[in-house]
Amino acid sequence: LSSKKYILKALDRTHRWAKICVDTHTTNQALFGIVQGSHYKELREQSAKYINGLGFPGFGIGGDLGESKETMKKIIRWTIPHLEKNRPRHLLGIGRLEDLEEIIKEGIDTFDCTVPTHYARRGIAFTSEGKLVMSRTPFLKDKKLLDPTCACGVCKTYTRNYISHLIRAKEITGMRLLTFHNLFFFNTRIEEIREKIKRDKL
Repeated sequence: LSSKKYILKALDRTHRWAKICVDTHTTNQALFGIVQGSHYKELREQSAKYINGLGFPGFGIGGDLGESKETMKKIIRWTIPHLEKNRPRHLLGIGRLEDLEEIIKEGIDTFDCTVPTHYARRGIAFTSEGKLVMSRTPFLKDKKLLDPTCACGVCKTYTRNYISHLIRAKEITGMRLLTFHNLFFFNTRIEEIREKIKRDKL
């Protein structure tokens, strides 16, 4: 973990850059202010108050978000009360399937993560049956669609044995197909969460 002295120096730099960005911004593109402060409560609160006061149309919560999911939740709780309620809040670099509902419950609106594409490049598909490592030999004889419950174009068209062959042959098409599927799978999960929110189930 970074020392408080180091984080203070980084925080000062971030705040100076944020002020410069606000002062020189001339387009209609939304500019988000980034809240830093690592795992230090007083620094997170200080950063959130400062960034909120600069008038950004949205906020990013970034930097060191702790070594556990519980610490991450604490950091979100320290930060959000000091940000304008009617502006979007983006959590940087978080987006595993198991995290989605939890961070949305904490008040996060948007987030980004390389998981869907990163796993696809390694030949791993997210499915209703869990993660499938498509390079494994048994999939070469599996003629089922990648995920029969999925409505994406990949799952309507391509079988597991074909995708497995592509992955094992290191064909880029295999990685592309898994990327399309994984992104669709994650987006579908977000749609399900939106429905839960609409029905007051979340």
